[in-house]
Amino acid sequence: MRQPPENRTGAPGEIPGVTSPPSSPTPSSPADYVDRLLEATSAWEVADQDRWAIGAREALAPLVMVREVFAPVLTEVGDRWERGELSIVQEHLLTGAVRRQLHTALDEHNRRASGPRIAFTTLSGERHELGCLMLAVLAASEGIQAIYLGPDLPAQEIGRFCASVRVAAVAVSIVTSAGVIDARRQLADLRAAMPAGTHLWVGGREALEMATSDLPAQTSVISSLDEFNELAGKLPQGDRPE
Repeated sequence: MRQPPENRTGAPGEIPGVTSPPSSPTPSSPADYVDRLLEATSAWEVADQDRWAIGAREALAPLVMVREVFAPVLTEVGDRWERGELSIVQEHLLTGAVRRQLHTALDEHNRRASGPRIAFTTLSGERHELGCLMLAVLAASEGIQAIYLGPDLPAQEIGRFCASVRVAAVAVSIVTSAGVIDARRQLADLRAAMPAGTHLWVGGREALEMATSDLPAQTSVISSLDEFNELAGKLPQGDRPE
């Protein structure tokens, strides 16, 4: 079974020298940014991948950047890899360009954020991080102090962080099959390692498939951005309740 893009291996093919094409007009819509990023990826234009990813971050509202540019372009590049139209290296280059701008956006918004602190991460064995990172960016853009821990972390390490840094909630993304990464056990271990007052939220396509009985008590499943915002809106405007 083929693996999703962020955790794939494959033959990259021959990489020609990177050259800069003539200047293109500034994109006039989110769809234009998607097209430019796809063109740059297909042509091995690494500099233009960064150029259009930076342009999307600077020109568009965070929600538009995520929903209408970065999420769809990542999906399309993954689909093209599946069809054999792009190499795994091309996919990785595009993913890297998007990831860099998401981190930049997260830093920019966090500097102005003063709301509750929420940590974002994935469990051990879960290397698909971009959905979690995009959610952290959107949360920070709404004033939440979004602490992105990175992917693929053992439950005990996440719990140790929560015991040391006051956070109101931990948001965990599960994309890889829950059985493959033993999400049930890891979530139980995480809940046991977290302070009692810290909320545990899970999201991602595989989280939505988990039975309620497989989740620790008092775990909230998030299926949409609206649900996330609703839960975040109920948090105290501080760090973690005493």
